[in-house]
Amino acid sequence: MRDVNTFHGGWALQVAFTPKELGESQVQGFRVVVLDVLRATSAICAGLHNGIRCFRPVLTTEESLALAEQGFIPAAEREGLVAPGFEVGNSPLVFREPRFRGTKIALTTTNGTRALWAAKKAGAVEILVGSFLGLEVLVQELLRQPCPTVLLCSGWQNEFSWEDTLLAGALADGLLAGKHCTEHLLQNDEQGRYRVQDDRVQAARSLWLNHRHDLQAAIRLSSHYARLASAGLEEDIAFCAQLDACPVFGRLVGEDLVLGN
Repeated sequence: MRDVNTFHGGWALQVAFTPKELGESQVQGFRVVVLDVLRATSAICAGLHNGIRCFRPVLTTEESLALAEQGFIPAAEREGLVAPGFEVGNSPLVFREPRFRGTKIALTTTNGTRALWAAKKAGAVEILVGSFLGLEVLVQELLRQPCPTVLLCSGWQNEFSWEDTLLAGALADGLLAGKHCTEHLLQNDEQGRYRVQDDRVQAARSLWLNHRHDLQAAIRLSSHYARLASAGLEEDIAFCAQLDACPVFGRLVGEDLVLGN
């Protein structure tokens, strides 16, 4: 990843396929949008849409449990399943249940919360979380407030993830095509446009353009789909593959992810 904030008169747009690609020099001055389709950021967006007050992302199960003393509900996922000793994992369908409205969740997951911490450690100036569930509203926000941006795929245990890259491509397509641009941005093309900074952006966008007509089928091609389906989580997967079903995104404010829009 290149350490350049502007590119050919517009705002630099990058894709990182895994958190291990981030470095302090590349991310300083950039906004980072964390993506974990199956299922952390989808669950966070679904929960915030349902009225959960906030999610506090933590790295360990011990941290999650300890936050119960501060009124948080501990939630932990490991290897796709609810972690031992926990009643709640990272299911978006569970977080949509009425019992969670108004609550605070201390969440740790295998990939998504680690990606959030990687972005924070690298010095991102702003951290958002997104999902297919709120694709449109997130694109609109990124166009409304253009700045150098990294679309960070959480991956699977620091390796490439098909479904996260698919979402990165959908976001990149929306930003580069400018189809959601306001009249103001269209009139100020050079200042309001994003510019491709490396081939990762084009690769992700190409993936999306080739599979956008059947998102459910596209996600079924991923290795993580097979992993979660074998655990009986097909309903979660199908929910995460819906476009704009929960039109929100998350924003990290202090230590907590809150409703971003």
